[in-house]
Amino acid sequence: MKLPAYPLITVDPFFSIWSKSDKLYDGPTYFWSGIKKRITGTVYIDSIAFRFLGSGQSKVINQTDLEITPYITKYTFENEYIRLKVSFWTPLVLNDLYVLSVPCSFIDYEVEVIDGKSHDIAIVFSAGEEFCYDKCIKRVIKTLGTAGKMSYGKIGRVSQKPLNKTGDSVSADWGYLYVCGGEITFGLTKKNAVKSVFKIPQLTGSVKARNIVAFDDILSIEYFGKRMTGLWKEKFSSIEEAVIYCDEHHGELLEAMNEQNKKILSDAEKFGEDYCKILTAAARQVLAAHKLVRNTNGDLLYLSKECHSNGCINTVDVSYPAVPMFLVYRPELVKAMMTGIFEFARMPVWQADFAPHDIGTYPVADGQVYALRNNYGKSINKRTIYKNKDFGIFNQDCQMPVEECGNMLIMSYAYYYVTGDVSQIKKNFDLLKKWADFLVKKGIVLDNQLCTDDFAGHSEKNVNLAIKEIMGIACFSRICEVLSEDDNIFYFETAKKYAEDLCGISRVKDYLTFSIGKEESWSLKYNLVWDILFKFNIFDKEIYKGESEKYRDELNKYGVPLDYRKDFTKTDWMLWASCLDETGENIKTFSSSIVKYLADTQDKNCFTDWYETKTPKERGMNHRSVQAGLWMPVLKEKLSEVQEDERS
Repeated sequence: MKLPAYPLITVDPFFSIWSKSDKLYDGPTYFWSGIKKRITGTVYIDSIAFRFLGSGQSKVINQTDLEITPYITKYTFENEYIRLKVSFWTPLVLNDLYVLSVPCSFIDYEVEVIDGKSHDIAIVFSAGEEFCYDKCIKRVIKTLGTAGKMSYGKIGRVSQKPLNKTGDSVSADWGYLYVCGGEITFGLTKKNAVKSVFKIPQLTGSVKARNIVAFDDILSIEYFGKRMTGLWKEKFSSIEEAVIYCDEHHGELLEAMNEQNKKILSDAEKFGEDYCKILTAAARQVLAAHKLVRNTNGDLLYLSKECHSNGCINTVDVSYPAVPMFLVYRPELVKAMMTGIFEFARMPVWQADFAPHDIGTYPVADGQVYALRNNYGKSINKRTIYKNKDFGIFNQDCQMPVEECGNMLIMSYAYYYVTGDVSQIKKNFDLLKKWADFLVKKGIVLDNQLCTDDFAGHSEKNVNLAIKEIMGIACFSRICEVLSEDDNIFYFETAKKYAEDLCGISRVKDYLTFSIGKEESWSLKYNLVWDILFKFNIFDKEIYKGESEKYRDELNKYGVPLDYRKDFTKTDWMLWASCLDETGENIKTFSSSIVKYLADTQDKNCFTDWYETKTPKERGMNHRSVQAGLWMPVLKEKLSEVQEDERS
């Protein structure tokens, strides 16, 4: 399977390392944003060096195979003397949230002698000091220690200032890198690299070894003035204790990841081999775009970084496309995506009748800085926005009112629909009602406003946005019904009436236009999928058929454009829209077009969700949590199975 970049260490937005080379030794390794964070690997055979990882001067041991599964990247290297297998994986165990949040990643080695002779083998792994700071070189300290049976080398800045930097493409300018396993030294070249050596004398058969690479960020998130550690520190008192746990439980953690691999591929196989491939390409990056912490009330917070967009933390319109994967495998994390938004919406500064866009810039969640007025941008303390009482600090033209209200209403009901847990919708019913009433008041002919589809510019009378509005109102009607509130019929009838009116003024043949009044326009109506999933039956099924046929008509080599204005697409929305097709063929066809893009693109970055459909050129967004939206066909299938069981 060919990818633009290959996942190696995938933990969180500050600890995510990738190879941009099809051959692991053909280039350096990188932080997801493109900053060099170099790890290197060399195997010595009778004192002769053969490089297998990263760039360098020594000869290489030929890479003969590369196997990518959703959670494991496995390379095979071979020459006339030995076969070396190297596996990169992180214990992203979705059924154990403490382990999911542990900042430890494995590199497993297996060496097998294949020429029938005895050889002295040494495996050398190193990681550079650049893991300890952003782009500018800083003074570091080096420490040796032990964690259980593992020796480790630790490096970090002399001056530690956790959470002192925010932004999109930045890496952490604080924290300590640990390389565990083997004999540890610190290199004399390449600055202060920490080096691990496994010495295996007179090997005639095979042997296994492993490194654990860990990153202790000290503090993970600033949340409305309070500084928080990762959830893993509730279970482990130190990074050393976490390393010991991972080392001692290596076998069962690997088995857990193999089981998650099987589960994802089993869920995907119905939709074809190409669909399996795109889920494989997305699985690790969507988890590594989040950080898991807990607030002082004991509520989980699963906070995304809006990678390569603007660096916002906990963006609503980034969480919304990500929910399918989490609704399938760990719905509790969807609840944890919304908690921070509900809390910020109750802060003094948020005086709007609509939902906020985000709660800060990663890793500082002290209130929305998106859409601050220019004259406030430099003078205001961005770490006390949540305390501010002047809503005028925000530029209203840059808000996304209908978008975020619809997203929060749909996500809230989706979480209840899958779990039956009413706690969040009950606690926040007042906010949900305010946001639903805002949508009702807006009506279906929407003014010119920002929405998540404005990649080709602002738009007015946006039909897909109106569909989201209708779905949000319908979801609120069901929330009222669940909580025995009286107004559920009013909201559902309003949603039905709005849908009928919208179709009446935007329908061309059996599909809907992009914008009301523009008969030549069209777009992906991905928000319609909830009408199917929740069995609302608000829209005519002929619309689904007509939309699906229109998408096939507009299909280019690498996918269906987002709308008629430009040739670029969004992978998440393309797969959501594919679910409108009752035959299932669009899922397979669109998946195939995405796989073609992955194979043909020369842009060596993480799996982008935004690219051109006529040429394999990305538009500039990588490492995005929104790729969890590619699981929408699986979510649709799972909910359909549950509904079928209930009927029988």
